[in-house]
Amino acid sequence: MSDTLKKVLRPTSGHILDVDSVEIADQYLSLAHNVNTRAGFPTRVGGRRAIYGAAPTDPRHLLNLNLNTFNWWMVFGTNKIYGVRGGSNNDITPAVITAISNTYEWSSTLLNGIPVFTNGKDPVGTWNGNGANICTTVPAWPVGQVAKAVVAFRFHIFALNISNGSGTFENLVVWSDAAAPGALPSTWAPAASNEAGSSILADTPGRVVGGKPLGNQLFLYKPTSIYLAEYIGQQPTNIFSFRPVNRNVGLLSPHCVADLDTQHLVVGNDDVVLFDGVRVQSIADGRIKHYLANQIDDTNSLNAFVIRDLSKREVWACVPESGNTFATIAHVYDERRDNWTTRDLFQTRYGTTGIVTDTVTNDSWDADATTWDSDVTAWDGGITASKQQVVTAQSSQMYVEDTSDLVAVLGRVARYDLTFDDDQQLKVTRRVWVQGSGAGIAGMTVRLGSRNDTAKNITWGPFVLRQSGGTPYEVSGRYISVEVNQSTTDTWTVDRIEIEAVYNGVYAE
Repeated sequence: MSDTLKKVLRPTSGHILDVDSVEIADQYLSLAHNVNTRAGFPTRVGGRRAIYGAAPTDPRHLLNLNLNTFNWWMVFGTNKIYGVRGGSNNDITPAVITAISNTYEWSSTLLNGIPVFTNGKDPVGTWNGNGANICTTVPAWPVGQVAKAVVAFRFHIFALNISNGSGTFENLVVWSDAAAPGALPSTWAPAASNEAGSSILADTPGRVVGGKPLGNQLFLYKPTSIYLAEYIGQQPTNIFSFRPVNRNVGLLSPHCVADLDTQHLVVGNDDVVLFDGVRVQSIADGRIKHYLANQIDDTNSLNAFVIRDLSKREVWACVPESGNTFATIAHVYDERRDNWTTRDLFQTRYGTTGIVTDTVTNDSWDADATTWDSDVTAWDGGITASKQQVVTAQSSQMYVEDTSDLVAVLGRVARYDLTFDDDQQLKVTRRVWVQGSGAGIAGMTVRLGSRNDTAKNITWGPFVLRQSGGTPYEVSGRYISVEVNQSTTDTWTVDRIEIEAVYNGVYAE
C-alpha cells in the first residue's frame, strides 16, 4: 500500500453535464440537483406553497398585472380564462373561445398596464381588470385575422405570424397605431394619419416565433434568425424598419426568451445563448448544451419556457423531458456566477414571476402577523406582498416557489470518476468527509462508488449517515465517485467534500 491520499472538492461552480467527469476541474460537480449556488456553494432549494386554492381551470399560461388598484393573476386554461384576486376566482372567459391544449399556444403582453393576449385561434383579446366583466377583442382588430403571438413595444402592439382571409403568413408582422397613455390602440388599419402597419420578414426562412423588447429596441425571433425592429416614425410607410441581425441563432418557442436588462437569454433549438443586440454568446456549450438537446421531448419541445427570477438573479429554462408533455425539469442559470444547476418540476404547464396576494386583504393592525423587521408591505396597506416571486402552474394548482415552507426536497450533489491524479492506479478509499452548514447537514447521507472503465456503470456502495468526524467507507477501483443527498425539510449547504484513499497497484485490463 502507498501513502494516504486526500482528494478535496470545493464545489463552487455548479455542474457540467456535457463533459466526462474525468475531464472537469475540481470546482465543478457531475450533478447538482435541487440546489442553487447563491451562497457560492450548492444549497438546497427552498420549499413551495400552494396559492389561491385549487386552480379554477387546468392552467396553460399565467399573467400577473396590477389594474384598477388590484393585483390580478390571469389564469389561461384550455378554453377558460379566470381573473384571480385574493380568495376569489372570476370567470372572465370571452363569449367565444376555441379550445387549445399546449402552453405555447397562449401569448400575452401588457401595454399601458392593460393585458393583451392570443391563443393563436381567436381574435386578439383584452380585459379591463373588472372581475364582473369578460374579456373582449382589442379595439378595431381586423375581422377574420388571427395572430400566433403578441408583444408590446413603445406605444404599439405587435401581432406575429398572421392568418387572415387570404391565407396563413407565418413571417408576417402587423402592428397597431400608437396608443394614448392608459389606453389601447384605436386602430390597426394603416393610414397616413396613424402609425399602424405591417411587414413580411422574408430575408430568412421560417415563421416568426416571438419577440421581446431590449432597452429601446424590439427583437423578433424566428427558429434560426433574429430581426431588429427599429422605430423610424416617418408616416405613412416608414414607421418601423426591420432587418436581420443574426442568421444563425433563433428561438425554440414563444416563451423561451428572458430579458436580463442589457441582454436576452434565449433558449434555441440546440443552445442557450446571451444576446445583447449584436453579439451572441453560448452559456450552455461544454456545460449543458448536448444534455439539454438530448433530454427534451421532441414532440412537446414547444411547451418549454423560461422564468427570470430577478430577485435571485437566476433564469429557469423549463423543459419537458422525453416522454412528457409539460415541463419536468428546470435548468437554472445563476447570472452572477455564470453556472448551472437543475431542479425538479412536476408536469408544470407554465411559470412566471409576479406578486402573490393569495388571501383576502385585511388592513387591520391585528391581522398582520409578520414581524416589523421582515414585513415587506406598505404601512397601512393591508396584507399584500410587494416582492416578485416565482409562480408555477400544475394541473390543478398554482405554487409560489423557493419559500421558507417546510417541504421535503431530495437535494443531491455528486462528483464522478475522481482519479486522485493518476488514472492508471487502482484506489481503495478509507474515509469521506462532507462539510457544510444548515440543519440538514446533520442528517445528510453519503455513498461512494467505483468503476474501472468510464464506459461501464458505477458500482455504488450503500448510502450511510454522514459523520462529523468523517465517515469510514471503503470501495476500490480505478475511478472513485461520491454522492451526497438529503431528503428532509431541512436546508443545507455543502462547501467541502474530502475523500481519503490509498493507491492499490496499477490497473491491468
